[in-house]
Amino acid sequence: MNQHSVGLSPEVVSELQQMAGKGNPSLSRHARIVLARHEGRRLSDIGAMLNVDRATVRRWLRRFEQHGVQGLIHASTGRSRKRRFNDAVRTAVARVALDSPAAAGEAFTHWSLRRLRAHLIAQHVIEEISVEGLRQLLRGVSLPATYWRRSDAPVAQLTPEARRELEDLVQQTAPDISRRARMVLSRVSGTSEGETAASFGVSRSCVRRWLTRFGQRGIQGFQAVRRPVHPLIFTPDIRSAIVQCAEIDPRALGFKRSRWSLRTLRSALIRQAVVQRISIQHLGRILGEAGVSLRHGNEPVQPAAMEPRSEL
Repeated sequence: MNQHSVGLSPEVVSELQQMAGKGNPSLSRHARIVLARHEGRRLSDIGAMLNVDRATVRRWLRRFEQHGVQGLIHASTGRSRKRRFNDAVRTAVARVALDSPAAAGEAFTHWSLRRLRAHLIAQHVIEEISVEGLRQLLRGVSLPATYWRRSDAPVAQLTPEARRELEDLVQQTAPDISRRARMVLSRVSGTSEGETAASFGVSRSCVRRWLTRFGQRGIQGFQAVRRPVHPLIFTPDIRSAIVQCAEIDPRALGFKRSRWSLRTLRSALIRQAVVQRISIQHLGRILGEAGVSLRHGNEPVQPAAMEPRSEL
């Protein structure tokens, strides 16, 4: 454990991992902040990883230090606030959910929890409710498939060994591997594909991809498949043509400037068919190896006949 880490017992780590895999985006994010700090990450790195600022990271770490796990649930009391709805509200919500969106005046054909939540708030049926709270409110209500699209494929239950492997991966120092493991744990725990995607700030297809890879290859499927990179090869003739172009007055090639910049020179090289493509960094290296400095280099000369060349 380094100077940036937060010392946690195995029991607390396990509880935080469960919170990180839940559907509530805020609660998941708070738990992931503490877990990331436990891994030794800096505040700025945690903020960048979770798309929050340093002050937010610091605030939830302080809440955790003061109130423990309960401090991550609600900022003011450290205890969860449960909104209570009477039977009349529950009946009104169920009545809308059981009928078609068209009957409720909506243009779409199928409900989702987010659509239903927006409709209920807009119609003042409920003042405020979270997506997860709405899910709990509708628990036990048999929602008709005619108006509710079952887009999530069923997720197979994990064996105890597979669950332990995933929980171990959550502690990985590589944030990408840890996040993929948490996605799978979230889906297996019953969180929908859409809510998992929203919780982790990714697309539904991303959640589906890593769940499929885990099902096919286990934890080895979390390793991203990287395509081999084939470096561009520039022959001596092409390098000589690049240097020759760099020594030409840019104005003679239609550029309204007296000296080249790397970006302008790259445009000229592509326009003159000297190369098909080249990075700014590689162009700078070629000129440096030839002793040509665009800022303090040779005086530009008028263009000589240049034969178009192509890359190998």
